[in-house]
Amino acid sequence: MKIYEIKKVLVPIDFSSVSLNALESAIAICKRQLATLTLIHVVENTYVLYPPEAGGIASAVLPELIKNANENLNELAKKLRLKHDIVINHIVQSGNPADEICRWAIYKESDLIVMGTHGASGLREFFLGSNAYRVVKNASCPVMSIPGRNRWIDFKKILFPIRMVPHALDKYEVLRPILRKNGSSLHIAGIVKKDDTTGFIEMKALIDTVKKKIDDDDVICGSKVYYCENVAPQVLEISEAEKPDLIVITATLDTSLREFFLGPYTQDIVNHSHFPVLSIRPETSVDSVKSMAVIPGYESPLATRAMA
Repeated sequence: MKIYEIKKVLVPIDFSSVSLNALESAIAICKRQLATLTLIHVVENTYVLYPPEAGGIASAVLPELIKNANENLNELAKKLRLKHDIVINHIVQSGNPADEICRWAIYKESDLIVMGTHGASGLREFFLGSNAYRVVKNASCPVMSIPGRNRWIDFKKILFPIRMVPHALDKYEVLRPILRKNGSSLHIAGIVKKDDTTGFIEMKALIDTVKKKIDDDDVICGSKVYYCENVAPQVLEISEAEKPDLIVITATLDTSLREFFLGPYTQDIVNHSHFPVLSIRPETSVDSVKSMAVIPGYESPLATRAMA
């Protein structure tokens, strides 16, 4: 099996305190992993909805927004290169933020996306969701979402929830580089449906399998099986008790109507966690998402790119 490496990190920047906080986490990761960093700012093309006869808003305002964003991002990249001595590229693109982040992650062959999350609540949570969740749902690589309330530089304590779902252990291979570079400890939380005796036995066997891999990596590890009725709230409750620096989840895509109204597992955790979340989708072929990729030479008429 090919060892997963983190060598290219993509960070969406909207110049808010939340995105700049996530940028600090990404820089720390790049230094430890000897990875390159790409900053991306997406100017939403909402203004294109206004036709030229309405005052030429699209032709006048959007290019100016892109020009200003490119200048600001270029200045930020220069400062970061001098301060941290790492390779930094930057991109300014117009379009839908989540779509463009996923598109450029494919084109840049990113190994990890690190982005801030504001969380969500009420109707907006159910019917729109956060940009972070939309990126998690469609990205070709793992996504680390950083809540904007604290500074997260080291990932010394990691919460590793496991459910009895396909590809439950795929995420450990992606987690390995972080474990090795941070000297992390791991808490395995086996999640089983309440009163499911067979599930408990199967979960204990699965945890033993994970521990065997972890022993080879010389990682300090603890484990516990938890019974619950609703998985996401249980994981969030465990995280509040354990206070991890990172929660690692398998990003399953819950799509049934019932799951939609009860709250999908991944979306609930990404939106409501007080701790960083590393969401890892089961491995998919890049060919299956090539239609989203930015092809070489592609450039929106209203976009600019700047590469270091």
